[in-house]
Amino acid sequence: MSGTKEKETLAIQEPHALNPKEKQFVASLAPKQMELHELATKMLGSSYFVGKTHAYTKWVTSQSAATLATNTSPSK
Repeated sequence: MSGTKEKETLAIQEPHALNPKEKQFVASLAPKQMELHELATKMLGSSYFVGKTHAYTKWVTSQSAATLATNTSPSK
């Protein structure tokens, strides 16, 4: 047995497929946010869920609030 350790390599699995709402979110990202999204996808692979990110949940909340405001505004 030599004193060197063999380096373990792990195969990164493909990230999960995005649903239509998640695709819409990704399309709305600013360049810096998109860069972070791509990095997370690359580094975390199948462990990365767009739908569980803080940015996504904040975006969904803002989308829901905008829809609610549009639907409840008085008609002229």
